[in-house]
Amino acid sequence: MKAMVLEKQEKIEKKPLKYTDVETREIVNGQVLVKVLANGVCHSDLHIVEGDFPLPRSLFPLIPGHEIVGEVVESKSEIEKGTRVGIGWFYNACGKCDQCISGHENLCPNALVSGINVKGGYAEYAVLDANYVTKIPDGIGNTDAAPLFCAGITAYSAVRRINPSVNDRIAVFGVGGLAFYAIQMIEAMGAKAVAVTRSHARVAEEAGASEIVEKPSGQYDGSIVFAPSSSLVNDAVSSVRSGKTIVIPAVMDKIEIPFSSFTWEKNVTSVASGLRKETRAVLDMAAGSGLKSMVQKRKLSEANEVLSELKNGQIMGRAVLVP
Repeated sequence: MKAMVLEKQEKIEKKPLKYTDVETREIVNGQVLVKVLANGVCHSDLHIVEGDFPLPRSLFPLIPGHEIVGEVVESKSEIEKGTRVGIGWFYNACGKCDQCISGHENLCPNALVSGINVKGGYAEYAVLDANYVTKIPDGIGNTDAAPLFCAGITAYSAVRRINPSVNDRIAVFGVGGLAFYAIQMIEAMGAKAVAVTRSHARVAEEAGASEIVEKPSGQYDGSIVFAPSSSLVNDAVSSVRSGKTIVIPAVMDKIEIPFSSFTWEKNVTSVASGLRKETRAVLDMAAGSGLKSMVQKRKLSEANEVLSELKNGQIMGRAVLVP
């Protein structure tokens, strides 16, 4: 099969992903082999390629990709051939630790990650754990479904942490692929999404934000920071009312928040993608109420170029690779 293979972590400008032939791995009991129909491109992929997530040499050569949608072509499980399934960041979990037993499988310390510990979706075929895939409703197309397995579920988890009430004003910092979903979810709950952006107003408008501003205005009932910027975290914390929550799904090296921003109680938290039941909820939402995706379809062989565009802020919404 063809795949985009990473031999070592390097800056994307050096085009470290190589489009080459790779042997398809045999599946074992509990697994399915899927023909990849679409794979969303996530900012985490860029972190992986460039070394922002340092990885041991034993994991290379590596095939990135953790927003995988595929058709089952071989199965050693109860899932039938021809079924469309998807998987996200968490390839599987141990099912035995305290986190798994208490219903927090996304926090399992022994979890395997798609595109890191196992070969990911930047390929024509992928081997998936049948217990952790989610069947895709008929009402969602392949390219629309792929980003839901990371961007969609992460946005959903972030919004649920805030749990906005009707007419609450929730600020969304860093308007891109994840924010596109979060804005829709906030509005669907009867709250008002305030998109804080200087360059992606069109994305916020397409998502249906109640307000679009370049700088925070007023006191919000919660905020979500999707951009990897410590200064935006400061803005988010200082502009939220006392007792409210700031959620930070973005990956960043360091966050510095002046204590003056915490004169009165405020809650700062993060999210680690989501649970399988939450993934099903997001897919059902997309199939039923028309949760929109904003995607650009690109060829698998163009992965280096797509990641470079993502790094430079040139991707509106979410890019999706297809074979």
